Amino acid sequence: MLFEKKLISIFLFSTISLFIPNSIFAEPFSLVGDGTQISPFTAKIGVGAGQAEYQYGLSGRSETYRASFEYNPKNLGFELGVNRGNYFVPPDKSTEFASAMLLSAPSFDHFGYYLSAAAAIDKVTFSKTFLDLGPTFHFRPGSKFDPYIGAGIGIADIGSKQSSLRAYGKLGVRMNFEHSFLFLELEGASINRHFQGEKYIYGEGSGIFGFGYYFGSSGTSKQEIESPKQKEEPAPKQEEPKQEEVPPSNTEDNKTSEEIR
Repeated sequence: MLFEKKLISIFLFSTISLFIPNSIFAEPFSLVGDGTQISPFTAKIGVGAGQAEYQYGLSGRSETYRASFEYNPKNLGFELGVNRGNYFVPPDKSTEFASAMLLSAPSFDHFGYYLSAAAAIDKVTFSKTFLDLGPTFHFRPGSKFDPYIGAGIGIADIGSKQSSLRAYGKLGVRMNFEHSFLFLELEGASINRHFQGEKYIYGEGSGIFGFGYYFGSSGTSKQEIESPKQKEEPAPKQEEPKQEEVPPSNTEDNKTSEEIR
């Protein structure tokens, strides 16, 4: 119950951030904006915790450690990263009892049962490293608070004996600074694991907190945006210097008087 309350509070915080007043954004508010960022390239690291549930109702805690790169020049982006997940779901009581009975009386005739018992114990609790990739959509890129959504798939291993795939969706908010940002994400995932000829399905809900950094240079900086306006404005007219009238010299007066004579 306590964990569910924490997830609900984090979700409410992320949702309310979509409608933060204009005074916080320091710019006219709109749900979807076309802001510019310092750079479209970002690197992120984060850590999270949540709850994983096995398909037959067994549940336990989960841990998440991730690092990713994202490219979003404006609203639409793409993210590629590595996600290490640890899932601590306890096995059911009947499996533990049967495994204990088999292992308490070892015999070479039941070697196959020992392997199946070990597989039954391992099928619930496991750890995997996924390669995640998928699109993101940022509502207000470059703003102080940037809410965003994302979805994608994760691939751990693909083979005939075992494979692990996950599909996920997330809601997050990014708090931008000059060259870095903090982010908070709520993520839900469905994990399909094929192990020793059997299929196991898990559901996971987690919250992730982390730090990110802008690297590289942006193709459209603020100075480049302002430069066309400066070119359009006509340059102020410079006043031409007034020419001083030169008084006639005495020699010219003498010439004119002689001509009159």
